[in-house]
Amino acid sequence: MRMIFCDYGIVLQRRPLRENDRIVTVFTLEHGKLEVNFKSVRLARGKLRALSEAVTWGDYRFYLKKGSNFPVCTGGGTLCVFGGIRTDLERLYLAMHYCEVVNRLTPAQSPSPEKYDLLLGALQDLDANGCAFWLRRAFTLRALELAGFGFRETAAGPEAAFWEALHGGSWAEVRGLKDDEASAAFIDGLFSRFFGEHLGIDLRTLAFVR
Repeated sequence: MRMIFCDYGIVLQRRPLRENDRIVTVFTLEHGKLEVNFKSVRLARGKLRALSEAVTWGDYRFYLKKGSNFPVCTGGGTLCVFGGIRTDLERLYLAMHYCEVVNRLTPAQSPSPEKYDLLLGALQDLDANGCAFWLRRAFTLRALELAGFGFRETAAGPEAAFWEALHGGSWAEVRGLKDDEASAAFIDGLFSRFFGEHLGIDLRTLAFVR
């Protein structure tokens, strides 16, 4: 039995496969994180190249053979390439960091509409409004909470209203928070211990974001 299915998705990362193909990690709304084969997209005439680029939101059509967990993208349409992000290196690095955090905290084929909405909303905000001091930390705190590793109930650290704004406020509220290097260092310390010591994860994009 062969199956064709469609889903909305956000490209988290891509890597080359053979001479002309790509393996693309697509975080979909209904099917979760998928590793997808994009055939011939590295050729100049590759029709699905735009849909295989990192930090792209699209409507995808996939083909899956019986007994396989490795779908092939056969079509679709681009919903947004986030032009504001792509024309600003600082925004692009932060967007890639968002995608890496979600990728590292998301098991394959485990749908999480809440995490999908978090990533899409954060990218749309970043695209429209640019970078701000607390965005990275607020996004990571929310992603951790959705993954079941949250720090919302942490007893020590920043005062309650500020902590709640990072976890649950709108992106506009997060942008309005006053810069605070001491609180930022406290939160970064939580992340360092959690990702490094607890999960053994080295976030490669972290060196490029503030």
